[in-house]
Amino acid sequence: MSVTLKQGHCISGPFKLKNIHAWGRVDACFSPDGKHILVRSRHDKLSCRAAVWNIEKGEEVFQIEDSNFVFIHHGHNKGRIASINWIDEDGSSILTGTSKDRRPTQILVKLWDIGNDKFDRLFDITGVAVAQFSPNGKYLAVGRQSESVVELWNLEDGKITHQFLHPPGDLSSLHFSPTNDYLTAAFEGDDGKCLWRLDTQQMVSLNISRNLYTVPPAVIHSSDTNRVFAP
Repeated sequence: MSVTLKQGHCISGPFKLKNIHAWGRVDACFSPDGKHILVRSRHDKLSCRAAVWNIEKGEEVFQIEDSNFVFIHHGHNKGRIASINWIDEDGSSILTGTSKDRRPTQILVKLWDIGNDKFDRLFDITGVAVAQFSPNGKYLAVGRQSESVVELWNLEDGKITHQFLHPPGDLSSLHFSPTNDYLTAAFEGDDGKCLWRLDTQQMVSLNISRNLYTVPPAVIHSSDTNRVFAP
């Protein structure tokens, strides 16, 4: 059997990362219609800058700064951008506050429109240790500070849909699989991991190297179009 592949070609870009630290961890995601791309550069666990580009016009729309960003692919907020903003003890954003030495425990989830840099407040959560969006923008995984539980929040209605119990320990990070069907939790000072299937909520304990998550950025694919992006 022979297979014929069509040769791809660049339809937009390359884009320059203005005011974004290219030396940081850089990753990206497509808008649901494949017309925009969101490129994120993480400075540290609580600070991240993102640029939104219009692929068809080949120009930057705007830049925003928060902790994490994702395009929403489901529901009435489809096509908007969700972000996480960590809030300090005095109620101010850590991006403008003066007490970045203290680990904040409250997050504000925002919704941004493509056409501007204005946001709407979606909901806020207190007592948070770590938080991470699913790649399709459907869920927000939240690890609790003083409880051995990870909660899955639905960005459609701001309600908890799943709760995953884990062994005692301080969470360091949460990661979704690219296909949005698995969730992994990593712990501080320990190579142990917890892995859950979202459909069955079944947990599997793993003992793997932390280096699994320090991989270079990969090519991503827009699910509804034939477009790919190479960071």
